[in-house]
Amino acid sequence: MDSLIFSQTAIFRMQQLASCLYHKTGIRYRMATPEGMLDLLRAGSASRDAEVRQYYDSFVMELNKRQLDMLEARNVTLRKPFHGSVIAGNSTVSASVTPIRKAS
Repeated sequence: MDSLIFSQTAIFRMQQLASCLYHKTGIRYRMATPEGMLDLLRAGSASRDAEVRQYYDSFVMELNKRQLDMLEARNVTLRKPFHGSVIAGNSTVSASVTPIRKAS
Protein backbone atom coordinates (compact mmCIF):
# COMPACT_ATOMS: atom_id res chain seq x y z
CA MET A 1 0.00 0.00 0.00
CA ASP A 2 1.24 3.52 -0.80
CA SER A 3 2.57 5.61 2.02
CA LEU A 4 1.00 8.97 2.78
CA ILE A 5 3.08 11.53 0.91
CA PHE A 6 1.89 15.12 0.53
CA SER A 7 3.41 18.33 -0.78
CA GLN A 8 4.71 20.95 1.64
CA THR A 9 1.67 23.09 0.89
CA ALA A 10 -0.72 20.21 1.62
CA ILE A 11 1.10 19.50 4.89
CA PHE A 12 0.83 23.17 5.83
CA ARG A 13 -2.92 23.06 5.11
CA MET A 14 -3.22 19.88 7.19
CA GLN A 15 -1.43 21.60 10.08
CA GLN A 16 -3.88 24.50 9.83
CA LEU A 17 -6.76 22.00 9.94
CA ALA A 18 -5.25 20.26 12.97
CA SER A 19 -4.83 23.56 14.79
CA CYS A 20 -8.38 24.65 14.01
CA LEU A 21 -9.83 21.32 15.19
CA TYR A 22 -7.74 21.47 18.36
CA HIS A 23 -9.06 24.94 19.19
CA LYS A 24 -12.65 23.88 18.48
CA THR A 25 -12.65 20.42 20.09
CA GLY A 26 -9.59 20.17 22.32
CA ILE A 27 -8.55 16.99 20.50
CA ARG A 28 -4.96 16.71 19.25
CA TYR A 29 -4.20 14.61 16.20
CA ARG A 30 -0.75 13.01 15.86
CA MET A 31 0.36 14.05 12.42
CA ALA A 32 3.59 12.10 12.90
CA THR A 33 1.70 8.84 12.33
CA PRO A 34 -0.38 7.75 9.33
CA GLU A 35 -3.26 6.83 11.67
CA GLY A 36 -3.18 10.30 13.23
CA MET A 37 -3.29 11.98 9.82
CA LEU A 38 -6.17 9.77 8.70
CA ASP A 39 -8.11 10.46 11.92
CA LEU A 40 -7.56 14.19 11.41
CA LEU A 41 -8.84 14.04 7.83
CA ARG A 42 -11.85 11.97 8.84
CA ALA A 43 -12.72 14.50 11.54
CA GLY A 44 -12.23 17.40 9.13
CA SER A 45 -14.41 15.86 6.43
CA ALA A 46 -17.19 15.10 8.93
CA SER A 47 -17.22 18.53 10.56
CA ARG A 48 -20.12 20.92 10.04
CA ASP A 49 -18.17 23.91 11.36
CA ALA A 50 -17.60 26.50 8.61
CA GLU A 51 -14.04 27.32 9.66
CA VAL A 52 -13.02 23.66 9.85
CA ARG A 53 -14.58 23.08 6.43
CA GLN A 54 -12.54 25.94 4.96
CA TYR A 55 -9.28 24.45 6.20
CA TYR A 56 -10.32 20.96 5.08
CA ASP A 57 -11.28 22.27 1.63
CA SER A 58 -7.95 24.09 1.33
CA PHE A 59 -6.17 20.80 2.05
CA VAL A 60 -8.23 18.80 -0.47
CA MET A 61 -7.57 21.38 -3.20
CA GLU A 62 -3.83 20.63 -2.89
CA LEU A 63 -4.21 16.91 -3.66
CA ASN A 64 -3.81 15.14 -6.98
CA LYS A 65 -5.93 12.23 -8.22
CA ARG A 66 -3.53 9.57 -6.89
CA GLN A 67 -3.59 11.09 -3.42
CA LEU A 68 -7.38 11.37 -3.45
CA ASP A 69 -7.69 7.73 -4.51
CA MET A 70 -5.20 6.68 -1.80
CA LEU A 71 -7.23 8.43 0.90
CA GLU A 72 -10.49 6.94 -0.35
CA ALA A 73 -8.88 3.49 -0.21
CA ARG A 74 -8.08 4.17 3.46
CA ASN A 75 -11.72 4.97 4.26
CA VAL A 76 -11.37 8.74 4.38
CA THR A 77 -14.66 10.16 3.18
CA LEU A 78 -13.78 12.83 0.67
CA ARG A 79 -16.29 15.45 -0.27
CA LYS A 80 -15.79 18.03 -2.94
CA PRO A 81 -14.94 21.45 -1.56
CA PHE A 82 -17.98 23.72 -1.31
CA HIS A 83 -15.95 26.82 -1.99
CA GLY A 84 -12.39 27.96 -2.28
CA SER A 85 -10.89 30.20 0.28
CA VAL A 86 -7.68 31.98 0.89
CA ILE A 87 -6.94 32.15 4.57
CA ALA A 88 -4.46 34.87 5.46
CA GLY A 89 -4.01 36.04 9.00
CA ASN A 90 -7.41 36.72 10.50
CA SER A 91 -9.27 37.27 7.23
CA THR A 92 -10.79 34.81 4.80
CA VAL A 93 -11.63 35.55 1.18
CA SER A 94 -14.04 33.11 -0.48
CA ALA A 95 -14.39 32.39 -4.18
CA SER A 96 -16.23 29.89 -6.32
CA VAL A 97 -14.28 26.78 -7.22
CA THR A 98 -14.19 24.54 -10.22
CA PRO A 99 -14.16 20.78 -9.55
CA ILE A 100 -11.00 19.29 -8.04
CA ARG A 101 -8.17 19.83 -10.45
CA LYS A 102 -7.10 17.07 -12.74
CA ALA A 103 -3.89 15.26 -11.79
CA SER A 104 -1.00 15.88 -14.14
